[in-house]
Amino acid sequence: MKALFTGLAVTVAVLGLTACGSVALRPAGPSPSAAPRGGQQVTDSDENKTLSYHVGDSFGLVLHGQPGWTMWENVSSSDRTVLLPVVDTRAASVRGVTLAMFKASAPGTSQVSASASMQCSPGAACPALARVWKVTIQVVG
Repeated sequence: MKALFTGLAVTVAVLGLTACGSVALRPAGPSPSAAPRGGQQVTDSDENKTLSYHVGDSFGLVLHGQPGWTMWENVSSSDRTVLLPVVDTRAASVRGVTLAMFKASAPGTSQVSASASMQCSPGAACPALARVWKVTIQVVG
């Protein structure tokens, strides 16, 4: 009887959620994409993805500026014990391109993010809008 009641409650809840049209049932999230060892570049197209690397791998981040926005800045790793920013003194970019480099230093998960704000003329009123770009990196042993 208890199992029947539980099954009925779940069915009613699912039907109620789908009937209102404002909630969509979907998988928990994308599965991590395997990334080749070393030398891989993470780019604009990887936004909101989950990528997987091994301890010791390094990758470069290449983000292109968008019209009407400042260049990407504040590039950071949410967990520097997992994903360590690396200074590459040889890196040079063209105008409008932001470069960064990271090394997978320990197993775990870290998010890499960057931000940009509206580009406004000097002295003009400018809305306080910002964009955030991010990717999740899973590091395995």
